[in-house]
Amino acid sequence: MSSFKILLVLSAALVTFGCASTGNVQLGADSTVTEATAKQIAGDVPLPQGAVIRQQDSLVMGSGTAWTGRLSVTVSGEPQQVFAWFRDGLPGAGWTLTSSSFSKLSLLTFTKADRIANVQMQAGSFGANDVLITVAPAVRPTGIAPASRP
Repeated sequence: MSSFKILLVLSAALVTFGCASTGNVQLGADSTVTEATAKQIAGDVPLPQGAVIRQQDSLVMGSGTAWTGRLSVTVSGEPQQVFAWFRDGLPGAGWTLTSSSFSKLSLLTFTKADRIANVQMQAGSFGANDVLITVAPAVRPTGIAPASRP
């Protein structure tokens, strides 16, 4: 094998293993959320007890209160109850609800310091709800200072 092919294989392996773990939590297979797992993976974004993280559809960069990326979870329950859980649960973790829309494809938008979280949910099959949580840095126009907190 040429050295280029070996380097390519090693690089692919490193990327695969690097994206497949966060701290001590392995991200190889779907897993039911425990409080410790939620804190380690989602940091300051609370997740409902019993939610299942869909690892193959998630990409989390960073940890704690500085993570960004997309977290894909499945949550059992009625769509209205799941919507209400996120609507009422994230403010308890310091997030401020800025907009919400409940429909077939429901959306919630939250802000916290210099980050924005979007929660998108849709009823799936067999009483499950597909939830995508996207957290990203807030973009502020040049020359505008962030709003002060009371």
